[in-house]
Amino acid sequence: MSPQGTGQMELVNDTVINVAALLRELTGATRAYRFSLDRFRLDDDFSSEGVRGRVSLTRLSDAILVVVAARMRVLLECQRCLNEVLQPVEIAFEEQFRAAYDVRSGAAITSEVDSFDERPVVTENHELDFSEPMRQEIIIALPMRPVCGDECPGPPQFGDDDDDDNLVGFGVLATLLEPDTEN
Repeated sequence: MSPQGTGQMELVNDTVINVAALLRELTGATRAYRFSLDRFRLDDDFSSEGVRGRVSLTRLSDAILVVVAARMRVLLECQRCLNEVLQPVEIAFEEQFRAAYDVRSGAAITSEVDSFDERPVVTENHELDFSEPMRQEIIIALPMRPVCGDECPGPPQFGDDDDDDNLVGFGVLATLLEPDTEN
């Protein structure tokens, strides 16, 4: 992290933020960061690249509110022509990270509702990692049927260009429907 003249800090190839100082402040205190990730893994063989965004943190009474806005590119397969295409994606989301440890004593903070509280937690080292909520948001933001653009050539062509059945790309399969002449 490096301080910026505008009061923002920079995260480079990192999504973990130490919030110990913020947890010592009063409710309503804020921090702002700009972040950039060269590559961000979404799944075993699937990632985004060129992730750029902003994250702001706000101290709540029992949590840290994290607000993220980011842009990136994801390599997808066009559903028409099957070529790979870099799809631009934008996300914006909010997530609360529950303070699970007292910043002054280090003791665990427990309450009766902890077993029902599904918010991610600030770790024992007073760090939060916004990578998992961001990963989920990126996946949700991806198009269900990506297309490379208006100029997409469409499905691959098979056979002669003069054969109308083959222009559709499925004419080869039509030969399987012809009656069996061997019997």
